[in-house]
Amino acid sequence: MAKTPVILVAVDGSDQSLTAVSYLAGILTPRQIGIELFHVKTKVPEAVFDLGSPEDTIDADTVEYEAEITRWTRRNGSAVNAFMETARQRFLAAGFPADSISITIQDRQVGVARDIINRASLGCAAVAVGRSGFGTLPDYMLGSIAAKLTETISHVPLAVVGTRPDARKVLVAFDRSRSIRKGFEQVSTLFSRTIEEILLCHIVRPLSAPHPATTPAFHPRHESHWLSENTRKIIPAMVEAKQHLARIGFDPDHFQTAILKEKASRADGLAKEAQFQGFGTIVIGRRGATTVEDFSMGRVTRKVLSLAPEKSIWIV
Repeated sequence: MAKTPVILVAVDGSDQSLTAVSYLAGILTPRQIGIELFHVKTKVPEAVFDLGSPEDTIDADTVEYEAEITRWTRRNGSAVNAFMETARQRFLAAGFPADSISITIQDRQVGVARDIINRASLGCAAVAVGRSGFGTLPDYMLGSIAAKLTETISHVPLAVVGTRPDARKVLVAFDRSRSIRKGFEQVSTLFSRTIEEILLCHIVRPLSAPHPATTPAFHPRHESHWLSENTRKIIPAMVEAKQHLARIGFDPDHFQTAILKEKASRADGLAKEAQFQGFGTIVIGRRGATTVEDFSMGRVTRKVLSLAPEKSIWIV
């Protein structure tokens, strides 16, 4: 019997975490996957770590705050427990069986991000995290935990849930790389078959893409041939992806393809297409067709994370 895939949902108790939970409850398919709500508990406020002391140590810098820190720890523990129950109820309301949802609250071992990474390394089908937590950074900036996870987790898909996500429509940044094809096949099996629309979107950049240091140097006939040839080459892979979606139960009327040819920037083109067409989820390969081993994530993926802060980005 096949093992039920488990989604590791890293939460910190913030409103952003609850937004992520609600989004995941809407986009994931109930009864076929498990959910592990995972929280790394700190015994003291984050500011104490700035002093360089172990978190379970009360030293000369913190001794006068000992009683208040103890009260903070107790209140924080109660708040986390209440949050976890609220999150569990969101999944239950979406149709997930009670025995498919587990809750893990563990003490901080190394650091929040590192503890999430260590847990993910033990086995899961995907990791999900809110774009930001309790931080006060602008929306376009990733929170520190999400940023560390995007640079480190590469063995399974990672969902970075945006500030105003929508689970109804999914845009797939499709290219000729093995990364996106294999990754999309993985995450599509996790998605609810009630998704309203899935768009396989491929961008063919023109040879004469605007650049401040150059002027168009390609004959229109060559430019046209370039665009048509690269369009022709991607079509078989798109057809195969659509066949995969049909095989696993998606309604063929609910998925489309688009090949955009007049976009100088792939990242900007994808982000704008998602915004204009109302897609709340973007699935994108960790790296594109041009792989540079020295970098854990491709430039297009990195830019999309910045350009689409409201969207949920699945890095596969």
